[in-house]
Amino acid sequence: MKKKTDKPVEIELHPDAWERFERAAEVVGKSPPQHRQREPEKSKPVKPRIGTKKD
Repeated sequence: MKKKTDKPVEIELHPDAWERFERAAEVVGKSPPQHRQREPEKSKPVKPRIGTKKD
């Protein structure tokens, strides 16, 4: 368990980390939306209308 008096751990970044992040953010920003394809609706059975006569 960490004590409150412990010093925060320094994070080491790769020298090119920020450049890689910026390139990745640019690629994602330029890509089109990746939404799920909507499933085609199944046709519902037609209910007969009440009060209509069939000949």
